[in-house]
Amino acid sequence: MARGLKLLLWIGAAAAVLLTGCSENDPAARSDTETPPKPVVLRYTSFMLDSSQTASYYFDAIAEFEALNPGIRIEVDHIQNINYMAGLKTRLLGGEQMDVFDVWSPSLFEELRRLDDNVYLDLSDEDFLNDFLPAALEPVTLDGRVYGVPGMMHTDGLLYNKTMFQELGLSVPGTWDEFIRLCEKLKTLGIVPIALNSEWWVPQFFFGSLMSNAGAGEAWTAELEQGLVKTEHPILINAMKMTKEIIDRGFVPDDWEQLKHEQSRDLITGGKAAMIITGTWDLSELNASGTGQEIDFMMVPGKEHTIPNLNIGSYKVVSGSSEHPEEAKRFLAYMNGKEIQEKLADKVMAVPSVSGVSLHDPIVRRISDLMTGREAMIYWPHMVSTESLQLSVIDSLNEYLRGADLEGELEKIQHAIDRAGDMETQPTT
Repeated sequence: MARGLKLLLWIGAAAAVLLTGCSENDPAARSDTETPPKPVVLRYTSFMLDSSQTASYYFDAIAEFEALNPGIRIEVDHIQNINYMAGLKTRLLGGEQMDVFDVWSPSLFEELRRLDDNVYLDLSDEDFLNDFLPAALEPVTLDGRVYGVPGMMHTDGLLYNKTMFQELGLSVPGTWDEFIRLCEKLKTLGIVPIALNSEWWVPQFFFGSLMSNAGAGEAWTAELEQGLVKTEHPILINAMKMTKEIIDRGFVPDDWEQLKHEQSRDLITGGKAAMIITGTWDLSELNASGTGQEIDFMMVPGKEHTIPNLNIGSYKVVSGSSEHPEEAKRFLAYMNGKEIQEKLADKVMAVPSVSGVSLHDPIVRRISDLMTGREAMIYWPHMVSTESLQLSVIDSLNEYLRGADLEGELEKIQHAIDRAGDMETQPTT
């Protein structure tokens, strides 16, 4: 009897050991109270994550990335456009967590780099860089090292109501003189030729196109900042005067200084205006307005040459202080990668910065041909070395359009250039 009891006790103990071993090795057998590993949290800072239809596509891409990478969670940090540069500087100087963030221009990229040489993580050895067009990587390349990847590419100038043009038998102008005659005709028909508005960032897309048309390339811009070319140069003066001409001739709404961009968009989709100063980033939403008006893109024609400009919507960079650099690089490569850009091309009517993408929309194909051609130039204001200096030029342009003296505004621009040059040459302590 005693021997039988001992045998039963031994069998019970052995079974307990076996069950314990199984529960330790089988995840399904673990206690429901066991805490799963915490995901890596990446903070993504951007100006693009607003309430627009385009932004929804980026939120979809973020959700897809998290589904594919369950160990990574994205914390979205949205800053409005108007506060974006100041917001980035506040976060960087304040030591806030920044893993991946967007810069919208080479000028902003350089402005932030001057705050800290190590603000960006070097991406030069990453294989995913091979997918991108070499020209699109140049603005974020320093001394042969690459510090960011481009997103969708745009061009800017004028969008026009193609339906209206066809109904009235109008042609897209190829020269400045043809453009002026077109505006005069539209005005006599009681149609607003150009739906200008009061938003501070709008006139630069017209003005910048005229600068490129007149030959304001990288070499000319460098000479301007070095003092070898002064603001009295005809390229700058003529571009400012030609921008002001559309106001002086009454080609814009009488109340343009009170209008917002959304109201200007309503004018063109409602058939009350023929053209609007903006970029191709507005195409998808304007064509989805449901008004039956087809909106297309046209370049701002020059007096002698018309040069396509290349405006890369944003560059994604990884913060040099990120505690999760490998996960951040994975997120950056996915968000700006070939698969996502191909999905977005027709949806947002933008041109991918990666090679080998099939484009289906005829407008996007035509814009792509313009932007990837030999004559295409980086959008002029983005050639200015820093965002602060670029904003000084645009502020003076806006003041001039509102009635300020041209010579006085040119002096302000020259002062801003000289001040920036002095700061660049000051010794550091």
